[in-house]
Amino acid sequence: MKDLELLKLIAEFAKPYRKVLLLSLILLPLSSIAFSLQPYLMQRAIDGPLKAGNYAELQVYIIIFLGAILFNFCVHLMQIYVINSTAQKIITDIRLKLFDHLEKLPMTFFDKNPVGRSVTRLTSDVEQLSDSFAGGMISVIIDCLNIITIIVFMLVINWKLCLCVVSFLVPVVFLAKYFQDSFRKSNHLARQKLSVLNSFLQQNIVGISVVQMLNCADKNKRIFDASNQEYFKANDKSIWADANFSAGIELVSIFSLLALLFLSKEILLSQALTIGVLLSFLQYAQSLFEPVRNLSDRFTIIQSGFTAAERINELLKETGAIQDKEQSLECSPVGCLAEIDNSKEAIFKSEYLIEFNDVWFRYSDSEDSPWILKGVSFKIKPYEFVAIVGATGSGKSSIIKLLTRLYEPQQGEIKINGHDLKDIPSADLREFMGVIHQDSYIFAGDLRSNIELRRTDINLDRAKPFLDRLNMNLDTKLNERATNISSGEEQLINFARAVVSEARLLILDEATAKIDLNTEAFIQEELEHFRKNRTLLVVAHRLETIKNADKVIFIQAGVASLQVN
Repeated sequence: MKDLELLKLIAEFAKPYRKVLLLSLILLPLSSIAFSLQPYLMQRAIDGPLKAGNYAELQVYIIIFLGAILFNFCVHLMQIYVINSTAQKIITDIRLKLFDHLEKLPMTFFDKNPVGRSVTRLTSDVEQLSDSFAGGMISVIIDCLNIITIIVFMLVINWKLCLCVVSFLVPVVFLAKYFQDSFRKSNHLARQKLSVLNSFLQQNIVGISVVQMLNCADKNKRIFDASNQEYFKANDKSIWADANFSAGIELVSIFSLLALLFLSKEILLSQALTIGVLLSFLQYAQSLFEPVRNLSDRFTIIQSGFTAAERINELLKETGAIQDKEQSLECSPVGCLAEIDNSKEAIFKSEYLIEFNDVWFRYSDSEDSPWILKGVSFKIKPYEFVAIVGATGSGKSSIIKLLTRLYEPQQGEIKINGHDLKDIPSADLREFMGVIHQDSYIFAGDLRSNIELRRTDINLDRAKPFLDRLNMNLDTKLNERATNISSGEEQLINFARAVVSEARLLILDEATAKIDLNTEAFIQEELEHFRKNRTLLVVAHRLETIKNADKVIFIQAGVASLQVN
């Protein structure tokens, strides 16, 4: 992306804080004038009252000089606080938007992108952008204003010497342009290598039990070391570009001072230059290249920020194939899927609750990718108990993923209560369904938060039988990834999550695979009570789980056949 496009991206997030930023920017010229006024006051004092011996007037210059220093200090202090505070607010908004956007991306995105890459976007890249905005872009504006005001004051004092000093800024511009592209490419590569490093680290921490049980630690160390070295080499290239640029700036600064001293000698001999002018110009030359040197330091920060902004923008532009239509059905959280009467019974307008019509699906659009489902068709009526069975890899779980719209079929049509699945807002669809998977996820926190999952208007009393079976209370602390409970207890929590909602369609995807027969019998009994006025769709291998099913859909090699009990 071009730098202008990236600045527009940052400007969008800065809009809510434009008044504060505008006030800070208004004060910037005043601060620059106070900074550049000091050598000018020194020149006037040396060539005026000091040369004439007028010490009373000299005291006035000293007071003005100290006032300029104090004013510059106060304004600079306020700017640093306001700008950094505002920058943190902007970065907080960016991080929140990224998190919200990431959680709404389709499963196809997570299939293609490692977790570590997304984590790097929300942590390292966002922090880099924060440093670039607060410590880079705003500081660049300050430095540029300082350069402009210094040049103006030098023109006022002696335009010939001013042109001599300013001419040395030309090579600086060429140096910046030359190293900008090199730094951007190497820094972008470094960020990619960091994503790979984070992904590998995340996988090995999550799968630490497998790593230790299979004695893979030494092998993983070698792989991590190789990835770490690649990150180091990529980073080293950006450091080399930055070092060359900084050294080039320093060299140009030294040559400008030497040129100034050489010319000053000739002009002093011809008495066309006073001591005050010479001293002020020497100070201006140092002051001019101080912000230029600062710009070289900011250069690294800004280019890193632009790289981070590019990567953040890539994530924000990621939409995937699954999106709600702009003119999707307007309905309440349950709405067009089912109306609820006073007795809590669902009223459906269509004869069939679920319809699969000639559905073809594969996980990749590549022509070489095999079809998982091949022309699957079936219909399920409201309040039916339907089982889906088949061999491993036959496509059972893929049907559930399509029904919950984690993926979309390449061909065919899926309907719920007579409505095309694509016309139903995702939020309404997932309010309508309760899904229990074989593999659930336990978040760090207490049992209450793991069941509620930040949802409102849920009835925790429904979970009481499961809590009694767990022998836990709602304040029981759980570790991340359920390290302090068994897989059976983990699955009971998963059931509790589903039953506390008002879901009209309950889906079990191999949900009883990890539990013992006694617990499964308990769940079967509870489901018989819970599924009253609800539709139950179960994917299972055990016959005990599906013995009461009204229909059995048999999936073999992606093709469905129906059997009625």
